Amino acid sequence: MHVKSILLAAVASGAIFYGLGRFGQGGELPPAPKPSMPSAFALDQPAAEGAEIKPELAQAPPPANLPAGQRQAQPAPPVDESALRYFASQGDTRRFEAELARLRALYPQWKPPTDLNTPIPAGDPELERMWKLFAEGKLSEVRAAIAGRSTKETGWSPPADLVQQLDQAEAAQRLVNASNARQWEQVIRIGTETPALLTCANVDALWRVAEAFVQTERRDRARDAYSYILANCEKAEERLGTMQKALSTLQDEQVNALMALERQNEFASIRDELARRRIGRAAEDPKLTVSADDLRRLEVLANAATTPDDPILLGFYALHHGEPVKASDWFRMALARNGGAKAAEGAVLAFAANGKYQEAEALGSQWLEAGPANRKAYLDALTALLTQEPPPRLEAVVLERIVKTVSADRYALGAAALGWYAYNSGQTVPAEHWFETALAWDREHEPAAFGLALARQRLRDVAGLRAIVAEWRGRSQRIADILDPRRRHLSAREAPPRETGIRPATPEPVAVERMPRAQAPEASPRPPTAARRLTTEPAPVDNYLPAERPPALREAARPVRGGSCGSSGSGAAALARGWCLLNLKRPASAMQAFEVAMRTGNSQVVADAAAGKAYAALQQGLTNEATAAATSAALPPARRRELSALLLSERFYAQYDAKNFNAALLTLEERAKYAPETTDLMLMRGWSYFNARRYEDARRVFRALYKVNRSSQALSGLTAIDDATQRNRY
Repeated sequence: MHVKSILLAAVASGAIFYGLGRFGQGGELPPAPKPSMPSAFALDQPAAEGAEIKPELAQAPPPANLPAGQRQAQPAPPVDESALRYFASQGDTRRFEAELARLRALYPQWKPPTDLNTPIPAGDPELERMWKLFAEGKLSEVRAAIAGRSTKETGWSPPADLVQQLDQAEAAQRLVNASNARQWEQVIRIGTETPALLTCANVDALWRVAEAFVQTERRDRARDAYSYILANCEKAEERLGTMQKALSTLQDEQVNALMALERQNEFASIRDELARRRIGRAAEDPKLTVSADDLRRLEVLANAATTPDDPILLGFYALHHGEPVKASDWFRMALARNGGAKAAEGAVLAFAANGKYQEAEALGSQWLEAGPANRKAYLDALTALLTQEPPPRLEAVVLERIVKTVSADRYALGAAALGWYAYNSGQTVPAEHWFETALAWDREHEPAAFGLALARQRLRDVAGLRAIVAEWRGRSQRIADILDPRRRHLSAREAPPRETGIRPATPEPVAVERMPRAQAPEASPRPPTAARRLTTEPAPVDNYLPAERPPALREAARPVRGGSCGSSGSGAAALARGWCLLNLKRPASAMQAFEVAMRTGNSQVVADAAAGKAYAALQQGLTNEATAAATSAALPPARRRELSALLLSERFYAQYDAKNFNAALLTLEERAKYAPETTDLMLMRGWSYFNARRYEDARRVFRALYKVNRSSQALSGLTAIDDATQRNRY
C-alpha cells in the first residue's frame, strides 16, 4: 500500500523517522535508530486517498518514561546555541541561516538571542578549531580531532550540537553520493535514519528523497515531499525549483494539486510549462486536444519571444489537428528564428498539406541530410508533387534531384510516383521503366504493379501484360480485371489506394487485349494510345530513367550504334541520334534530335526525320504532333501509308477508349484504305459491334477469328453475345 502523506512525528529525546523506512526491503519497519535530534517532519503513516497534505513543524514531546501526570510540568530542554554563535562570528551566512532554521524547526518555542554577534567566550581554542574545521567542510579532520582529544583528556566529551551537526553533515554526504550513484533505496534509507536532514534548512536533501520516490514508482510520496517544501519553506528560488522538479517528474493532476500552494502568482512560468506539455502531447497524438486557454497562453508566449521552440510546437499541433494553413504560418516564424531541421520538417509537411507541393519539394531538398525525419518529409512531398493531375511542369534540375534522391533511397513509392508522373504526361515507356524499378525495390507494391499493367496495355505489350496479370491475379482484383473481356472500363475509383496519392490521369478502358502492331522502321518502341494534351508540358522523364534499372531493362536499353548515340552535329548525325534514342525508349529526346535533323539536313534526311518525329510523338501519345510531323515533309508513298495507318489506329483507340464505338468503326473503315486489319483490330471491331449492340455483326467477326486461330478472346466474345441476347429474350 502506498503511503500518501508526510505527517509530523517527534520524540522528546530524538525523533525517529520511521515512515521512509516503511518502503525498504520487504516493506517492514526497520529497527528504531538511536535517538537523534527531532526532525521537521516524518513519514510514519499513510494519508487517506485524496487527502490534502498540510505538513506541520514538529513539537518535541516530553520523555516517554515519565509518569503521565508529571509530563506536563517537565521543563523544555536547553538549546545549544554554540554552532549558531560560531557561524555568526565567522560571517558564514549560509551555515548560520541553515542552523537558525534547524533550531527553529526543533524548538518552536525558542527565541533566537539578540546578541548573536557576541563572540563565544574564550577558553577552549581546541573546540574552536573543531568548529572551524567543520565550517570548512573537513569532516574527517573533525572526527580525528574529537577522537584525539577524547583519548588525551579523560572524561572530555564533545558538545552534543557538534556531534549532531557532524552526524548530519556526514549523512548528507552519503545521501548525495547515493543519489548521484542512482542508489535510490539507499537514499530513502539514509533519509529514514537521519530525519534532521529533511527540513527547509536542506531542501536539496528533500529534493533527492523525492527523486528517489519517483524512481521507485512512488510518485505520491514524492508529491508529499514537495508539498512539505511548499507549505513550510520560504525561499522563492527553492519554491520555484521545487515546482520545476515536480513538473519534470509528476503527472499533471499531481502538479495541479501542488499549484494550490502557490503564493502571489509565483508559479506563472510553471503554468506556461504545463501548457507546453499538454500541447506537446496533443501535437504528437491527433486524438488529444487542449483547451483554448492553453493555446492562447502559448500563442502569446510564441509571439513575444524570439526563439523557435513555441512556434514549432504550435505548428505541429495545428498540422495534426486539421489546420495546415495556420501550421505553415507557425513554421515560417520558426524558420525565421533559425528553427533548424525540426522547423523545416514541419514546414515541408504543412506546405504539402496545403497543396503547395513544389514549395515543399524546394524547401525539403535543402534539408535532406538533416536527418531521417526531414528526408521522409521530402520523399512524401515529392510523391504528392509527382502524382498531381494534371502533371505539373517541373524544371530539369528539380526532376534530376528527385530521381537522385529516390534512387539513393531505393524508395519504391517514389519510383512508382515517377512512373505515374510519366504515365499521366503521356511518356509511357519511361513510366514502364519506373514501375518496374518500384517493383524491383518492393515486390509487394501493388500500385506499381497496377501502373505497370496499364503501361504495358498502352504499349500493346500483351505478353508483358499477361505476365503481370498472372502474377497479381490472386492479390489484386483491379489488375485481374484488366484482361476480363466483359469489363467495359476501369472505374476512376479503381485508381491506386488514396493514401498513395497516385492515380492515372484518365481511366484506362480495357474491354479487350490489344495485340502487337506493325513496327516503325528502325524503331523497336511501340507507340501508345492517344494521351491527353496538357496546357503545360511536363518535363521529359525519359531523360531521367532509374539509376538502377532491372537487368531486363538495362539489356533492352543497350546503345545500338557503336555503343553510343553520338552527337547531333550534322543533319545526318542528328537523324542517327534520333533513331538511336528511339530504340533506347527515350522518345522525348529522340523528338529533339529529329527536329535538329529536319532543320539542318537535306531533303532525304528531312523526310526520314519527319517520320522519326512522328513515331516519337506516337510513342508519347501525342497524336496531333505526330500528324503534323507526318505532313511536314514529302514522305515516300510507302512510309506515308504506314504512318497514316498508325495515326488512324491511334484515332481508333482513342474513340474506342471514349466508348464512341460508331465513330471507331468508321475510323477502321478509313484505315483499311492504307493497311490490312490486324488480328487485334479485328477483335476490337467485334467488341465495337458488341458494345454498339450490333450483335450479329459482332458474331460474324468473332466466328471468323475463331475459325482462323481458335482464339480464346473470340470465344469469349461469342459467349458474351449469347449471354446478352439470352437476357434480352427474357
